[in-house]
Amino acid sequence: MEAADEIKSRLDIADVVGEYLQLKPAGSGSFKANCPFHQEKTPSFYVNRPRQSWHCFGCNIGGDMISFVQQIEGMEFMEALEHLAQKAGVQLPSYNPETQGLKKCLQEVNDVVAKLMQQYLINDPEAASAREYVKKRGIDDLTADLWRLGYAPKDWSKFEKKLYEKGFTAQELIQAGVASPSERGQGIYFRFRERLMFPICEAMGHIVGFTGRILSAEKVAKYVNTPETTLYKKSAVLYGLDKAKGDIKRDDLAIIVEGNMDALTSHQFGVTNVVASSGTALTQEQLTLIKRYSNNIAIAFDMDPAGLNATLRGLDLARQMDFSIHVIRFDQSLAKDPDELIRKDVQLWKEAVRTAKPIMDWVYQQAFMQFPSSTPEGKKQIAQFVLNECKHISHPVERDAWVSKLAKDLDVSPEALRQTLSQNAQRETRNANFETKFNIQRSGQTAKRTNSEADIRDSRPSTVNELEARWLSIVLKDPSLFHEIDIDWSQTPHAELYKSLVQSYNSRHQNQTAEENNPPDFKALYSLDNEETKRLVDYLVIFADREFTDQTADALKSELTATEIRLHELSLNGRRQQLEQEMRTAERLGDTERINALLEQFKQLK
Repeated sequence: MEAADEIKSRLDIADVVGEYLQLKPAGSGSFKANCPFHQEKTPSFYVNRPRQSWHCFGCNIGGDMISFVQQIEGMEFMEALEHLAQKAGVQLPSYNPETQGLKKCLQEVNDVVAKLMQQYLINDPEAASAREYVKKRGIDDLTADLWRLGYAPKDWSKFEKKLYEKGFTAQELIQAGVASPSERGQGIYFRFRERLMFPICEAMGHIVGFTGRILSAEKVAKYVNTPETTLYKKSAVLYGLDKAKGDIKRDDLAIIVEGNMDALTSHQFGVTNVVASSGTALTQEQLTLIKRYSNNIAIAFDMDPAGLNATLRGLDLARQMDFSIHVIRFDQSLAKDPDELIRKDVQLWKEAVRTAKPIMDWVYQQAFMQFPSSTPEGKKQIAQFVLNECKHISHPVERDAWVSKLAKDLDVSPEALRQTLSQNAQRETRNANFETKFNIQRSGQTAKRTNSEADIRDSRPSTVNELEARWLSIVLKDPSLFHEIDIDWSQTPHAELYKSLVQSYNSRHQNQTAEENNPPDFKALYSLDNEETKRLVDYLVIFADREFTDQTADALKSELTATEIRLHELSLNGRRQQLEQEMRTAERLGDTERINALLEQFKQLK
């Protein structure tokens, strides 16, 4: 058995996908969830346990557990295989490290550097000040070990020698971001010196970079980060996600703080669904990571005037991605950040999380704090600030309630605010239309518009291929309904599967006695050698669970009959169009005999 097959035999796709998504039952052995690969409100992502496959009807992509891990973690095939092999307890065959690629090599560089710095923090006399700082901040030994805290020495010569002994090159140390080319033009210079080191891991736990905190009073940057590398992109990483993701999924809530120490301290004191943005405004990449585990976020950012706009930009992205957003606030006179609050009294932090305000309440409060409500200009600024959030409220009753409340508190008419809200919406629509038109003109493309989204999502299939797929999915769900159907399958992607079904049906029928009337068993076809046909069966089985799970046997039979009628209609229409085309050609050539023969065929079709 190949390694991939052995992994699949030991793991269940529903368990693998269930680590990322909240799956709900959806048929015989199927589950559904909101797709993690595109934004949606109605689940179109399905997992089928008997087939060990998944498919999204929104993205129109699917596959097995390996392809799912590749997609959701952004991994190459071998990386996903290694990840699943560890979960399954499967030993992968060894292969040449040189073929593993740069990404794997740089992960190994970071891992070795982290181990060296961790040992330096624990044992070396030079790191005494770092150990004292760790103790002063209340970080216990278990937390320091779990988060792999380390110390970067002033003299890297010992580290450099050990790294070279392990086979790493100077160029690889530079590519990993731990070193830079020497300004003297020869050799390398290590980026981190005399700093307490915080390794930064991606969601799977691989170290992609470091943050170093200065311990002396020198006038240098307090924090230094790994630069952008093949592995590390600051806007696409959340500090602590590798440790928090399970608890985020369990609690269905991601708490987002700014600083690394805020996250680390919260975990040490038992609030473990916490990640840190490392001081950046929330980005789409970070929010996409969180959405794998929960649609709910609570943020605890510094809301000073300088950081307010950046925070709102991040929250605007979160709103567009349909997150439910709360804002965590606490008395700034008690503590300046979550880290300090937790050390003072962890119950204060837990209470702040529990009483986090919904985003609309927080925006409303901020508006009246930021601008004076006693002047016309101040009222205008408050209205714009609040109405900008109101436009994100989908339910009209809730939206109107906020407009009424704002009108009362500003002592203005609700109609004036509704007019402002409408004007803002029209302005945004005009801007969006202009942008769309500009982009189309710039690319030289012609816009093709459909009548409505409902037309696109019409539940009745309109093409032969879609109808064939529907027919096949029904007979796979209920094999007793199978019979040969008089249409031309030869020009469709379903030809091989239909041929196999016919052969299986005929073989079963021939081996039955007159008294027997057992339906054909198509399960043997699920292991066809043709990989393309196997993928087609995966799709059709999941499609049947999505479309026909709650239908009775009679309803399913009616659905099959209706599909056949529509197939025959389209087949006849296609044949008529073909004959009409051939008659026009015969008329141009003056071929009377050919015209008469075609007319006869046309009459027979009628």
